[in-house]
This record gives sequence, structure tokens and C-alpha cells, in this order.
Amino acid sequence: MKSKLPVLCGSILISEICVVYFAGLTGIGLKPVSLPLLIAGVAVITVVLLAAAILLPRRIGQKRPGVLLGWIGQALIVACGFVLPAMFFVGLVFAGLYAAAVYWGRRIDREVVEYFRTGGGETAA
Repeated sequence: MKSKLPVLCGSILISEICVVYFAGLTGIGLKPVSLPLLIAGVAVITVVLLAAAILLPRRIGQKRPGVLLGWIGQALIVACGFVLPAMFFVGLVFAGLYAAAVYWGRRIDREVVEYFRTGGGETAA
């Protein structure tokens, strides 16, 4: 059975890639660090988030490192707050959204498994 985790978590991770890109553009204008360092930081975070989205489990019960990589990406975005202070807020908001996506994705998957294990919703007459 297909998992709902990649749909929920993947949408958050891809949205974060867009936000990291725009934060990088902001960093170019504000010049908090050198341009090569800024570009390297944005590239590393983008690669981690993209790898996390690609490696999310596709089937219920499948073990893949996508969720863990997603959490690493959340930590990196929050750590960006030391360079651009607004990223503390952005990182915490996205970390909360990612936590909710992981929770609800796993909960939906558990309920789907339980639904089919109990006979697919057949009721006793």
C-alpha cells in the first residue's frame, strides 16, 4: 500500500527549498557572509532537503532515510538563523509543519493498515 508520508512531508520539504532560495537572495543583498559561503550553504541545504524528499518511504512500513534527512534539513534551516536572524522564526515554523506532517502521515498509514487488517470496514449484521 502507498504511504501518505511522502505527500505530506514532501510538500513541506519542497516548500522549504523555495524559502531557502529566497533567503539566499536576501542574504546576497544583506551580505551577512561572503558570497561563496552563502551559495555553498544554500546549496548544501537544498541538496539535503531534496534528498530527503526523494528518499521518503513510498510504501507503508518501508524503511528509508528520508524522514531523518528531513529532520537534519530542519536543523540546518534553524541554524541559518545565526547568519540571517529571521531564519530562526522561519526554521521553527517549518520544523513545526514538518513534525505535524510526519505525525499525521504515520497516523494515516497506521489507520489504513488497521482498516484493512480488520476486514476493510465490513460491518457485522
